[in-house]
Amino acid sequence: MRNRRLAGVGDWILQRNEFESWHNSPDSPVNPTLRCYGDQGVGKTYIRYSTRVREHSPGTVGDADRSKISSLVIDTLYQHAHGQDIVVLSLYCDYQARKDQSAVNMIGSLLRQIVVRAVGIPHEIKSAFEESRQGGGQGLRLPDMLKLFAKTIDSIERVYICIDAVDELLPQDRLESLRALQQVIQEASNTRPFLTGRPYVHGEVDKYLTERAYTIDIVADRGDIASYVTQKMDNDDARDPGLMTEDMRNDIMKTMLEKASGM
Repeated sequence: MRNRRLAGVGDWILQRNEFESWHNSPDSPVNPTLRCYGDQGVGKTYIRYSTRVREHSPGTVGDADRSKISSLVIDTLYQHAHGQDIVVLSLYCDYQARKDQSAVNMIGSLLRQIVVRAVGIPHEIKSAFEESRQGGGQGLRLPDMLKLFAKTIDSIERVYICIDAVDELLPQDRLESLRALQQVIQEASNTRPFLTGRPYVHGEVDKYLTERAYTIDIVADRGDIASYVTQKMDNDDARDPGLMTEDMRNDIMKTMLEKASGM
């Protein structure tokens, strides 16, 4: 997703008030959540990355575009976290792997990301998994995993938890994961969640993550599409300077913008 993102396109979303407030507001007993929703549909076929917040022109983009938004946000958080006591954790949900993406596995994955950054494995984690192994190796249950995770991140100044495409999870796993994330937020006030998904999960997410939440809707943006198409045509011209006339370039641009607008 990082490699397929088009440089510069969509960067303006990082300047939106919603993102700035979520990212930079002072810590409090309940830190904010950023939620981004986008349908599958208009714009997906025509651009690899485009976003727009809800107060602008209507439209939607597809799942791959949402994931590129996630990767842009995650990369930005990583850059700002450099040299600070800040940790950025990320999960990309995948419909094809949904049977493996249970709540306990997802929290376990976040815990693993913390551990690999540590100088040594924290004693509590080592002991818990050793006891589990001696007890038959059945693995930790979700309540135990949540306790370990909350305890492990407690000493970190700020922890960003980024989960892309929560709609890709099985319904029961999605609800358990949202409840688990709600518990993490309640027990560790240094966390700031970021989630993306299709609009139909809006109600489920709101049920568990409503306090101090910011919402950005992801839709097709004509400016981003125009930039993307221009760069693609410039690349074609570089390979074959005689490939298209100026009239053809204009026709391509006009058609792509119309298609992305659902016309």
